[in-house]
Amino acid sequence: MEVIALNLNLGRVESIAIEGIEKRIYPGAVVLIGTKDEMLFLKAFGKESPEKYAKAVRVDTVYDLASLTKVVAVLPAFMLLMSEGKLSLGDPVYVHLKEFTNRKQITLFHLITHSSGMPPYSTAWKKSKGEELLRNLLHIKPEIPPGRTFRYSCINFIILKTVIERISGIPFAAFVKERIFLPLGLESTGFLPNIKAFHVAPTCKREGEFLRGRPDDELAYYLGGVGGNAGCFSSAMDLYRLINGLEAGQLFPERIYKLFTHEVVEFKGVKTHLGWRVPDFFGSSGDIIDRVAYGHTGFTGTSIWVEPKSGLRVIFLSNRTRLKRRSTIPMMQSIRRRLHNVIFQASTSR
Repeated sequence: MEVIALNLNLGRVESIAIEGIEKRIYPGAVVLIGTKDEMLFLKAFGKESPEKYAKAVRVDTVYDLASLTKVVAVLPAFMLLMSEGKLSLGDPVYVHLKEFTNRKQITLFHLITHSSGMPPYSTAWKKSKGEELLRNLLHIKPEIPPGRTFRYSCINFIILKTVIERISGIPFAAFVKERIFLPLGLESTGFLPNIKAFHVAPTCKREGEFLRGRPDDELAYYLGGVGGNAGCFSSAMDLYRLINGLEAGQLFPERIYKLFTHEVVEFKGVKTHLGWRVPDFFGSSGDIIDRVAYGHTGFTGTSIWVEPKSGLRVIFLSNRTRLKRRSTIPMMQSIRRRLHNVIFQASTSR
C-alpha cells in the first residue's frame, strides 16, 4: 500500500506535543511519523528534565522504553527462534523451563497473549535481587486458570525472556543485540546504554538519584537492568528502522511477523494480537486508526502504533516518569489519543 498523506496538519501535531510539556506531563518528547518508504516527520520537543539548564531533547535522544521492551526485544527474539524451529506457540512452558513442571497447562501462547492467569506484577523486588529475584518470579503460580481471560502481566514476558535465554544459551541482552538490533542497524537500542556514548533521557529517582540508562521499572531494575517486561532503551529513528526491517522480512519470513501483528485472539471480550495490542478507544491508539492496526505503550511515556493498510507508523517517546510516576497517566493517554487522531485522520491508501 502506498500512503497518501492528505492534510496532515503538522502544526496540530506540534501543538499537542508541546501541550504535554506545558501541562507538566513530561519534560520533553520526540515524535516520528513515517511509512515503510519514507519519514514524513521527526521532531524533538522540550528538555530532558525540568531544570532550567537541562539539555534540550534531540531527535536521537535515547529513551527508556519500559513495556515497549516486550515488542521491541522479546517478540522479535521469539519470532526468530520460531523461524529456526526452536520453539512454537503451543509449546508448554515446562518443555523449555524445568521450573514449570508443576504448571504444565501453561503454554508460550498463554504468556504472549497475556492469558496465562499470572498476576499483573510482583513486589518480590522488595525482598530479593538478581538471580534470587528471577528464581522467585519463575515460581509464581497463576491466579486464574490459563486460557480463560486476558490479564496483562509483566511476569509473562520475564518468563519469555528466560525461555529465550535457555534456548539460545546466551544472555538475553547479548542475544537481541547480536541477532536483532545490530543486523538491523540499530546502534542506540539495547539494555543498560552507555550514557557517555548516547544522549539518554532520565526517569524517576531511585536510591537517591535520577535514573539515566537504568530501568525505571522496579523488576527490570532489580533483575540487573535486563527484564523481558522492561529495560530496553532506544531512539525514535532506531524504532522506525526496527519496524521497517521486521515488516520487510529482513530477519525472518514476513508471514511470521504478520502472524503476530495481524492475528487477533479474544478472551472474554478483550481482543489482542500476539504480544502486540489492538486499537482501543480508551487506550492510546485514538479513535480513528484502523481497527486492525497494532501497537503498544510503555509506562515511561512511550508508544508505537502501526496501521498496516496505509503503511503509516507513529512513534512517540517521552520520559513522563521524570516528573510523576502515577498521577499523569490519564493525561498521558489523552495526549496520545489526540495526537494519533490528528495523524491517522489524514491518511488514506490506494
